Order: sequence, then C-alpha cells, then structure tokens
Amino acid sequence: MPAFDVDSQSPGGSFEPQPADNWSLPLGAIAGIRLYLSYSVFVALAILAGLVATVQGREGNGDLPLVALTAVAIWCFGWGLQLLVQLGLHCWTSAKSESITIGLLGVEAANPLYRRYPWSAVANLMAACFSLTALVIFGAACLAVHMLTRTAGYSDGTLWLQELAAPGLGLDAVEKSYLTAAWLLWIQAACQAYPLPKNLGRGAIASAIALFAAEANDDLQLKLLRRLLQLISLITVVIAIATLIGDGDVNLPRWPVLLFLAVLLWVSTRKGDLRDWITSIHVAAADPIAGHFDVTELRASDVTVGHDDTATVRTPWLSEWIDSVRMRQKRKRVRAAMRREHEEANDAARLDQVLQIISLHGTKGLSHEDRALLQRVSKNLRRHRESQQGEE
Repeated sequence: MPAFDVDSQSPGGSFEPQPADNWSLPLGAIAGIRLYLSYSVFVALAILAGLVATVQGREGNGDLPLVALTAVAIWCFGWGLQLLVQLGLHCWTSAKSESITIGLLGVEAANPLYRRYPWSAVANLMAACFSLTALVIFGAACLAVHMLTRTAGYSDGTLWLQELAAPGLGLDAVEKSYLTAAWLLWIQAACQAYPLPKNLGRGAIASAIALFAAEANDDLQLKLLRRLLQLISLITVVIAIATLIGDGDVNLPRWPVLLFLAVLLWVSTRKGDLRDWITSIHVAAADPIAGHFDVTELRASDVTVGHDDTATVRTPWLSEWIDSVRMRQKRKRVRAAMRREHEEANDAARLDQVLQIISLHGTKGLSHEDRALLQRVSKNLRRHRESQQGEE
C-alpha cells in the first residue's frame, strides 16, 4: 500500500463540521455525544400546528389537537428508539459517534468521512438494521396491544387485516392510539430505510455493496451503488403508477408522494456522498487514522511555548476550529492517496494485457485507452524514481 503522510499531531477536538451546515439546534450532550435537533423539525411542527388550527373548528374535529399531540409523541418515541440504538453502538461496539443530529425521520446519517473514526461496513449495517428492527418490533407490539383491547375476536387473523386496511391509520379517534403508534413507527422505519441522503438505508446499501463486491475497485463499487439506487427509484415509480390505478377517487392520493420520492432518489444518485460512503468503508478497513490518534492524549497544539519558556493555552473554540480544519485536510489527503492507490493497482493489472497486445500486433493495435494507460504508468514510474532519488 503506497505510503501517505498523515500528520503525527494528535488533535482531540471535533473533526466534524457543524451538523447539517448549521441547520440544527444544540441540545447538549449524553454519554459524551453532542446532540442536535434539526430546524426542519420546528418547521414541520409549525405546519402541523397551522393545519390543526385551520380544520379544528369543523364538525367532528373537536379531538383533533389531542390526536395530533398523540401522534407527535409517538413519532418522538420512534426517535428515542433510534437514539438508544446509536448510544448502544457507541458504548458497546467500535461504532463511535461524536455527535448525533435528530431530523424529521430520527437519527440522521452524517457524512461518513467526517466521523473521527470511520465506521466499517458491518457497523453501518448494524446501525441501520438494529434501528429499523426496533421500530418494526415496537410497531408490531402496539398493534398486538390494540387488538388485545378489543372485546372479542382478537384471535381471528382476518380482523387484524381489517384493522390494518381501515383508512385513517387510526388517527380518526384517540381510542385507537395503539393502532396509530403501530402505523407511525412502521412509516418511520420505511422512510429511514428508503436510501435518500441522510437516511440510514443509504449507508446500509453502500455497506452491503462494499461487502458483497469486496474484490471490486472503488469505481465499480460506486457504479453498482448508483445503479442499485436508480433501480430502487424506478421500482418506486412503478409502485406509484400502481397506486394511482388502485386509489381511484380518494381524497388524498398517495402516488404524488411516491413519485416525488422516486425523483429525489434519482437526482441524489449524482451526489458526492456515494463516493464518500465507499471511501469511508475502505478507510475504516485500512484504519490508517483510527489507530494513529488517541482521544485521551493531550493536544500539544493547545499549548504554545513563548520566548520566555512560559506556556500559554489557546482558547478551546480556537483549538477545535484549527483541529477541524487540519483533520479535513488530512481526510482529503487520505482519500486522494487511497484513490490513487486503487487506480495504480488497476493500471498494473491491465498493463500485462497491453504489453501482450504490443508483442503480438505492435503499437498499432493499441486503443486510445491503452495508450493513456501506458502514459499513466510511465508517469507513475518516473514519479517513484524521482522520489527514490530524492530520498537518497
């Protein structure tokens, strides 16, 4: 593996930028993890409050505020489940977190390269699977409680299906709060599983690609990931069309939401975070940084020795800002070095084929790609030769 320089300093401050580009409110810390709440939550609450206030006066909507409060409490309970999973992984596994941002759907998946210790593919899968499983199990438990509170017939499976098929998701009455809880927890799990940016499903799919196509290079894994997400987008379009046909003349059609999600997912396949997911998994496997720094080590950069041999301590915010800038630069150097390593390995694997073509047909048998490959290999050899001469 080609060597790359990672500065030997040991900063102990945060390596993450401000979560969600400053679009979040700090809530404090728990178990050493900084908690943030996205401002999108307050926007959604304001919209919900406006809708409730608008339709509350209509006939039959007298208990609408209580139903809305119940739904919000259930949704927040789903956030709590996701947060507990993240805290459990932080305390008992190597999947460490420095900060967690709670968004509309719960725990947001931050850019993986901004973690102090990049997560492995298994850690990403564990975080997603455990969170989604917890939501599904608690949703099933709420449905079971709802059916058990019925006076009779709870053992009949057809009644369970009828309850699930009933419109309104249980939001038509406060007495159906357990049915509402089941639906909302399942919806939250489905939304988190859908691989949009910042959703848990995106990191899980990227990790699955990295595991099952471990022998492939970065570019091929990225291509597989992008094609898989595009396939999911197309499947969502098909489901939207089927929903359009099946909904008929319902007051609130579902197909526009599905179509909107499909378009968002297709557009997001061109975002740079896909390569960041692949790169972070490889960095975690190589572990070039995690073992290089010790979080308990005193930061030498915090102490500056003056001309009179007196030590002055920098303010914490300045140290954290400087450390954050340094580590972002180090991350970029690591990513560039790993990418260059994979490119050189691919060129070396194809070089034998190109040389065989030259021996059989001469240089006239080379394509433009083969000629470009020879130029890259020649340039790399010249660079390595110059670096060795410089060391001598």
